[in-house]
Amino acid sequence: MGKFKKIIALLITVLLCLGMLVGCGNDVSTGGGSEGDKKAKEQVYSFSTLDEPTGLNPMLNTTEPDYSVQRMILESLIYYVSDENGVAVIKPGVAEDWSVNEDGTVYTFKIRENAVWNDGVPVKADDFVYTFRKMATPEVGSTNAWLFDNIILNFSEAHYSNGKNPEDIGVKAIDEKTVEFTLTKPCSYFVQLLDRAKPVREDKYEEWGEEYGSSVDKIVTNGIFELQNWEPNVKMNFVKNEKYWDAENVKLEKVNRYIVEEPAAAVQALLSGDTDFVGTNDPDWQGKIEAEGDKYTKFELVGNAPEFYGFNCSNKYFKNPKIRLAFSLAIDREKYNEDLNHGASTPLYSLVPDVINCGEKLYKDLIDEDINILKDLQEEYPDPKALLIEGLKEEGLDPDPAKMEVRYATRGTSEYSKKSAEWLLQEWQEKLGVTITIDMMEWNIMWDKVDEGDYDICTAGWSPDYNDPSTLLSIYDPVNGYFDSKKSGWTGPDADKYHELIEKASLSIDDKERAKLFYEAEKILVGTGVIAPVYCGKGTYYRANYLKGYYLSPNAGVDYTKVYIE
Repeated sequence: MGKFKKIIALLITVLLCLGMLVGCGNDVSTGGGSEGDKKAKEQVYSFSTLDEPTGLNPMLNTTEPDYSVQRMILESLIYYVSDENGVAVIKPGVAEDWSVNEDGTVYTFKIRENAVWNDGVPVKADDFVYTFRKMATPEVGSTNAWLFDNIILNFSEAHYSNGKNPEDIGVKAIDEKTVEFTLTKPCSYFVQLLDRAKPVREDKYEEWGEEYGSSVDKIVTNGIFELQNWEPNVKMNFVKNEKYWDAENVKLEKVNRYIVEEPAAAVQALLSGDTDFVGTNDPDWQGKIEAEGDKYTKFELVGNAPEFYGFNCSNKYFKNPKIRLAFSLAIDREKYNEDLNHGASTPLYSLVPDVINCGEKLYKDLIDEDINILKDLQEEYPDPKALLIEGLKEEGLDPDPAKMEVRYATRGTSEYSKKSAEWLLQEWQEKLGVTITIDMMEWNIMWDKVDEGDYDICTAGWSPDYNDPSTLLSIYDPVNGYFDSKKSGWTGPDADKYHELIEKASLSIDDKERAKLFYEAEKILVGTGVIAPVYCGKGTYYRANYLKGYYLSPNAGVDYTKVYIE
């Protein structure tokens, strides 16, 4: 899960929050009016995006633009989609049902008898065995394989050539329509992960080799739609897959995906009747849309990717929890949201956002107390400067905050990076009496410095890889996390306890217990100021009232079986 993947995911999250993704009710090459009425009647849904997929090979092409297309034409054992309430839910896909043993380590999936590829060949258990074995083959270089490292038995050992072969992994066909997975330990979000494992078929994958997924005629599919036409950087056209096992319940007959480079045209298209869905956080455009009356439904989508500041705990100042916490508590998150994000975000007082699940329920609903950790600490320590001075004295340092020498590394040199850095400088000057030095640097340079532990404070953020608290909290595991003790400088009893809680949660199959363990870990991570969570992005969207069944979630995809034009 390298830095590059995280940066791409973050950029995609930012694009979503800025409203650059557009859904269209009619073909953008035509006007509205009768042509639009005709297309609505014919159940044609069109949308535009800035992002061109790099390819359709599920082994190698796994960026969000790739995946958004693949999930339309390829079906995994399950679907992870948004329901009508915007909640991410698991829906049966190729597998009509599944079971798990008592200790949560063996999953058995039964594949539908009527599930076939678009050329009529039945979907079999061996298709998934082949897919996962290829993912675990080092020479393949599967970009999604890391999701199953240390989860599927022997997967990591094969993936990293550590004593096992791909044939040894815990995936096998029990019979032609039954596939079994054996895990290294319980994993409550394992079924959810399977949505990211789109299948490939052995005969065609071996025949086409590196060209698999490179064009319309070099891929076999088993999903809701078939790819009819692909003009790179222009458009993709999809038609309903009549061989899909649930085709009779799919209402859309055609989907058009256009590449549109000018996002400002999105709102114009909505207002002119050429589109049926748009996202925009621009107050002026929002006002113009809302002035149209009841033609559109407005809704907001809170993101799941937290933005935070990281403190180098090996620094002479920030090795002290009170000093770290003072810097965190001095940030007025509501003011940050208004001054810098103009309301297009929601303040964060803990690392795990409210929209993250723990099992089938929201994480926050499984905790018996307020999960806004920093709000409680703000009441306990109303004067962060006093807390800072106390920490300086404990370290035997000059208690005058003005004498502190602290450097802050920005994640980029954009105008936003400059403004947010200057905002922080002023905030900490006013609240703490500290004058920080701002080091403007490109994101790759900042990440290199983090890798080397060469920073005092850094800007950070993380896009969840799956919908579970562990995907966020595990990144600061001092032993196995991305921000391990070498990068964060975090060692000692608190770090040891944090690692212990994360490990214990990973072995539990009780979601209530897992949530409590995660919360105890979060109170250490956030409560001792190892990081300072600040905000999650928030997008505002408008849907034309004739577009039905189109539901969004920050954690799951659109269920295209529910979408139709009224």
